[in-house]
Parts: sequence; structure tokens; C-alpha cells
Amino acid sequence: MTRTKIRINKYLSLCGLGSRRKTEEIIIKGQIYINGIPTTDLSYQVDINTDTVMYRGQVLLPVQAYHYLILNKPKGYLTTTKDERNRPTVLQLIPQQYREQGTFPVGRLDKDTEGLLLFTNDGDLAYKLTHPRFKVPKTYQVTLDRPLRDDHKMAIEHGIELYGTQTLPATIVPINDEWTIVTITITEGKKRQVRMLFSMLGYEVISLTRIKYGPITLGDLPVGKYRVLSKQEIEKLKSAVN
Repeated sequence: MTRTKIRINKYLSLCGLGSRRKTEEIIIKGQIYINGIPTTDLSYQVDINTDTVMYRGQVLLPVQAYHYLILNKPKGYLTTTKDERNRPTVLQLIPQQYREQGTFPVGRLDKDTEGLLLFTNDGDLAYKLTHPRFKVPKTYQVTLDRPLRDDHKMAIEHGIELYGTQTLPATIVPINDEWTIVTITITEGKKRQVRMLFSMLGYEVISLTRIKYGPITLGDLPVGKYRVLSKQEIEKLKSAVN
């Protein structure tokens, strides 16, 4: 028998409204209407044959085609789909055709961080890529205001208490002889985690660029430009969370 009911957060994700966690925020705000009635019930099961689901006056239907993009995010852009203060957002850097089909950024890079940012309208994949349970590695290149001490390197690699919990093990590799430029690979995504780890040990982060997300590398993609992921890259990305 074909399954006709889908949990509401997954249904909204399939409609390209964002990751499951993002759609839960929208549900809690009472912005989703089921058959004309607003709902905040995260456990609601959408009947795809009989229920009409609406958001901001638009009927939501699962997308028919998925898109997977990579952007080299510049400084000064917010990783959000909309900003009430009309500040620049990363969505402005991808073509309208993708925005119209519900493509959204996977995870976040703060305003002052550059580098690799994935976009998709595949809510299930976005959920897995950002959920800590899947431990998808993310690598950043960091320029510090002074050489990184070996004991500080070991402390970060073993884990430091941040926001009340211990960070997971990380890997740091020096790029130059002075140890002022390093790469750090983490498998979680606490708010401003990389900056905070170094700041807590007395360092100023001069620049921060994400250069790898799972199997996807930034390569020589120019700042502010995007490209569509190849079929092989998409398969590798999906394999990383399965």
C-alpha cells in the first residue's frame, strides 16, 4: 500500500521550504495552514491526497526537480533567505530560477566569513548535512594575528568547553612555517564555532574561509560566483550521509 501521510516538517522540506529544522520554526510561528486552519502541531501528518497546505497564501507542493549548487560566499553577505533590514543576503548571488524553486543555503556562514556554501531544495539532504548526528566534516582556512601555540592546537583538537558543552575533536594542520595560517576540520556546527575556539585562547581571527564541506571542495571558484554540482559530486555528497 502506498504511504499517503508524511510528517509535516518533512512535507514542508520536500516542498523546498528549507531543512526540517528550519520548517519547524515556521510551523511554531503558526504560518502554515492546513485546509485553511493554522497549525503549530509539529507531529501533524500531512495526507498528500486530501490535505491542502499553504504558506503565505501559496499552496505548497513537493518540488519535482532538485538543485545542488556551490557558492563562494563573499564577506558582508548574510546566510539567510530574507533580511528585514534589507542587508545583502547570499540568495541574491544565485539566479532567480533557483530561488523560485525553493533553493536555500545549507547551514550558515557568518557575515564576515567567506568560502564554500552549499545550496539545495533537497530538504532531506540538507537536514542530514547539517545534523550533528551525521558528523559531516567541514574544513576552514584560518589566518591568525599571531602564531598558534602547540598546546593551544592540542587543546582545540581534543575539545574545549563551548556554550556549556565540550566540542568534538578537531584536526588542525599548519599551512605556513609561522603557524599563523592553519586549516581546521570540525564535524559540528555550533554558532561561530571556529572563531570562538581561537578567541577563547586569545587569538584574533584575521580571515576565515570555508574550503571544504564533506567531499565538496571550493577549488578555484571565484569569490561571489556559483556553479552547479556535477552528478558525481551530488552522489558523493549523498554517500557522505548514508
